[in-house]
Amino acid sequence: MIFFNPDCYEGYRFPSMGMLSIAATLESRGRKVDYIDANYEKKWEEALDRAVPDHEWFGITANTLSIGPAIRVIEYVRKKYPSLKIIMGGPYPTVKYEELIPEWADAVAIGEAEETVSEIEDGKPLREIAGLAFFDGSGIVSNGRRPLIEDLSALPFPAWHLGDIDKYRLEHTKRNPVLPMMTSRGCPYNCIFCASDIIFQNRIRYKKIDTVMAEFDELTLKHGAREVHFWDDNFTLKRDRAEEICENLIKRRDRKVSIMIPSGIKPDIGDYEFFKLMRRAGFYALCIAVETGDQEIMTKLGKKVDVSKVRGTISAARRAGILMNGFFMLGLPFDTEESMRRNIEHARSLPLHQAMFFIVIPFPGTDLHDIAAKEGRFLFHNDRNMYEQGFFLGRAAYEMPGKFDAATLEKMFRLANRRFFYRPLTLLTLAFRRIHSPAHLLYLIRKFFRVVFRGRQF
Repeated sequence: MIFFNPDCYEGYRFPSMGMLSIAATLESRGRKVDYIDANYEKKWEEALDRAVPDHEWFGITANTLSIGPAIRVIEYVRKKYPSLKIIMGGPYPTVKYEELIPEWADAVAIGEAEETVSEIEDGKPLREIAGLAFFDGSGIVSNGRRPLIEDLSALPFPAWHLGDIDKYRLEHTKRNPVLPMMTSRGCPYNCIFCASDIIFQNRIRYKKIDTVMAEFDELTLKHGAREVHFWDDNFTLKRDRAEEICENLIKRRDRKVSIMIPSGIKPDIGDYEFFKLMRRAGFYALCIAVETGDQEIMTKLGKKVDVSKVRGTISAARRAGILMNGFFMLGLPFDTEESMRRNIEHARSLPLHQAMFFIVIPFPGTDLHDIAAKEGRFLFHNDRNMYEQGFFLGRAAYEMPGKFDAATLEKMFRLANRRFFYRPLTLLTLAFRRIHSPAHLLYLIRKFFRVVFRGRQF
């Protein structure tokens, strides 16, 4: 099978850990695999030409962020290689498979796909493969979901050797190259805006500690990663486990590997001793999913967060020497201009080094999307360009009549960035913590002017 990771956007370009996990599973069973990453391979069309003769299936991943680029690649594949079968996977196809089959895909892997794709490659009849939807020539057939993989430690590590690791570099990181890993899958909570449960179904499953450390060793010793990003949905939820991982990482500090959590930790968990241990383990930066300072709104989000504890969590982590980046949401269905202004001032009041304000994007398959569809008004003709044309360009994806319109939300987004970053001490502190080279300085200057003055991420 050919695995294809579609091109994304500056700052959001990552190799596909999910696809490479599936690829590793196929390789462990003796199957031939090709991986093409358009984020890093400029001449991906030539790579595809070389790979096609050896394969029957073309696999491509997509979420709300990458569905637009994925569709454009599929158009190219359909035209040039009409006999090549296409299978899609990821959160967006899992929810929207009835809209994608058969025009854009012959089949869709629903949810976790390691076993589903393996059975396709084994030649098992499609009607007998759990977790698969496909076109049978007359209509769409869905075989339902496959049970989640219980023993994550039994899976092979992602097949990083299929990519070009030296290209996995990010402008805003302390060191490069960067490789990601997950010590767990899923989250037990049911936040109305989160797409994690589309794949992982409101459960959290942990890898064994020995497996986690073996994977970290492979990333750093075998593949040469100088920085590792933990992409768990909720890394700090189980404190004793997180502490055990940190103790093991401390034993490996001679490698001088930087560690970051860009996915966001739960904002009401952690004290100084805990974060001091994380800092000793190599964690130099954490993103923290604050979202809102309003307890009533937080409860409606389903986050199970005690807002009164958030300030203490951030203060403890900052005192431990960790750079703290807070996430905040603007344009929730429960928001008004007044509540968004309060949230902006709440962000300014917290001891954060930096903040990222997000214009809310209702992901298909989430409760938030259902609320927006029922009570609001979407501003795009389909879900495929909400992220591409919305978040990245600083534009609203939907309006809530009687609460806020697009102009108000976009104004609040611009105001949030100006209010937070138009503070000399904040800028100086951030520069001191984030600038490790001239390249970092140039990146921060570009980012500052783009977000603060142009009101867009890219």
